[in-house]
Amino acid sequence: MKFSVIVPIYRVEQYVKKCLDSILAQTYQDFEVILVDDGSDDLCPQICDEYAASDTRIQVIHKANGGLISARNAGVLAARGDYIIYADPDDWTAPNMLQFIADRLAESPVPLDMVMFAAYNVFADHMTETINHTPDGLYDRARLEKEIFPYLLMDKRKGFQASEVIHAHTWNKACRRELQQAYYCREERIKMFTDIPLTYECLLHCQNVYICNEKLYYYNKTNSTSIRAVGKQFFLTRSFYYLTSYLKEHFTPLAPSMKQQVNEYAASLIIRTAMADIEEGSSVCKAAKHVRNGLNDSELLSLIDWKSLPLNPRILILLFRLHMDVPAMMLCSLKVKKE
Repeated sequence: MKFSVIVPIYRVEQYVKKCLDSILAQTYQDFEVILVDDGSDDLCPQICDEYAASDTRIQVIHKANGGLISARNAGVLAARGDYIIYADPDDWTAPNMLQFIADRLAESPVPLDMVMFAAYNVFADHMTETINHTPDGLYDRARLEKEIFPYLLMDKRKGFQASEVIHAHTWNKACRRELQQAYYCREERIKMFTDIPLTYECLLHCQNVYICNEKLYYYNKTNSTSIRAVGKQFFLTRSFYYLTSYLKEHFTPLAPSMKQQVNEYAASLIIRTAMADIEEGSSVCKAAKHVRNGLNDSELLSLIDWKSLPLNPRILILLFRLHMDVPAMMLCSLKVKKE
């Protein structure tokens, strides 16, 4: 069996049939579909069982609600295919997605650990693209270590900002099952940016990766109840402490620049949150209170080595460490206006 397509499902009854129909309509037919019902309290469990009854390639896992990482992990551990692919239940796939990936695997002169592709972002009245901001082609370990890993989390070539060299999305990658089962994310308390510990950890263990910008996936931007749509309200909760702790433990040993990248990424979470509060119209004082509550809840500052940060973020993080939240937010407000 070539592919295992894992679909974590929770409260998406109005979308899930389109997703499943698109997978079953693949021109390449050697695959299984693993539907993980993460304790959904709508009609999703019934829909899953109906699809499984109509197609022997589908298996359903019903489990208590544990969050997205928990649901993915259940699917990973049950997978039997050579490669694992994820699909979010409110999105859908191009009919040639699996065939395209199978062709790249067959054509490759070396066994591939991962194949990356691109996607369309679907809005109500238009579409945009999510692409990999790196040249198409085969990346062996030496090329990964030179061109990808030094800029995986933070791209120092573009200043202090999160990298876009390789997007962390789970849904635009096919990963070798043995690799995925060896390095799935063990920290299920992470609730935001859940793709990062899964895809990047696997990538950091890859020997050969094929990257291209063939658009094979449709990313639904119209679902206002999805985690990605409502995510800002979860910023600076304890989840970010778990995320940063996990990255420090699992990423730091895997590439020379990872220690610094993880440290800067944690600082960027705080700064991006502060700026987002300003962008959404909060006053400096109100935003300062929001961020302070988040800092107290997350304890994220305790994981950051502020002395090793670049100058401007170092000043901001130091101000937050000293509880000088209003001056810090004034600087964030100036940064928002400048940008």
